Amino acid sequence: MQQILVAVDNFTDEQLCRIQKQVAEWAEFESISQSTDPILFRKKINTKDIVIGWPRPDWIVGTNVRLLQIGSSGWDAYQNKGLEGSGIKLCTGRGVFTTGVAEHCIAMMLALVRRLPAHFRDQQENLFRRLPPYGEVVGSTACIVGLGDIGIELAKRCKCMGMRVVGVVRDTTRQYLHADEVVHVTSIKEAIRVADHVFVTLTGGEENRNLFSREVLQSLSSEAYFYNVSRGTTVDEKALAELLAAGKIAGAGIDVTTVEPLPRDSVLWSLGDNVLITGHSAGFSKGFPERFCQLVVRNLSKFHQNEALENQVI
Repeated sequence: MQQILVAVDNFTDEQLCRIQKQVAEWAEFESISQSTDPILFRKKINTKDIVIGWPRPDWIVGTNVRLLQIGSSGWDAYQNKGLEGSGIKLCTGRGVFTTGVAEHCIAMMLALVRRLPAHFRDQQENLFRRLPPYGEVVGSTACIVGLGDIGIELAKRCKCMGMRVVGVVRDTTRQYLHADEVVHVTSIKEAIRVADHVFVTLTGGEENRNLFSREVLQSLSSEAYFYNVSRGTTVDEKALAELLAAGKIAGAGIDVTTVEPLPRDSVLWSLGDNVLITGHSAGFSKGFPERFCQLVVRNLSKFHQNEALENQVI
């Protein structure tokens, strides 16, 4: 019998039972909390063949684990950590967080354009007033940097709101739904220069580290808004804060930062109503656990049948 460990706090009892039923004939199943003491967590991993969740990569290397199914779309935290060539199969959760992240981007955009943070502050002081000017998204241009599953879902929503969509990608030979124009990443400065809203939805990793350097960020219009739901490492955080403080960028929606949690002394906390910080929560939604559960069930079946796995990156 194979041994399976699930450490996903978002799964309901019904979803855990569904996973257990899927593997009942060929595997023994155990579920623990993600916050389990690290010593006990590692001890349990050492007895398992399959792990589902987000364990540290060094907890997996050198064990009998043959399949690691994580829930996140990006897997940069597991790159170059000894998993490659170890015989371990690593699958991501690509598609699991897509809806939540896309809708989170829209929520941040509308909140900033309609000045909701300022109104929330007024509410605490019992102030009933208008705070013009208010913007509109209809007729504006959204530049989406990274047209993967999340970027495409975001593009679809932007188009439905009457926006023009420009995508920035590394592979321009593919067709991208819902984008009015697609340019190569080498033209990123030109693309964001004419955008009203710039969304970062690309993957992390070395390839995209500091893609939004100070030089690139300086290409943004002073009336443009910038949103990062990718990885903090994709952006020069110091340059972004300085440009926001100087009014060189109209505002920002920040879900990810270079260091998480964002340190209490970060200047980003003090930039006022034009900056939203949401604590790496964009992907979490009511539908995420069910989508992840379905992916887990499918991949466990494929693994047992020795079939090609979904979202396998190693």
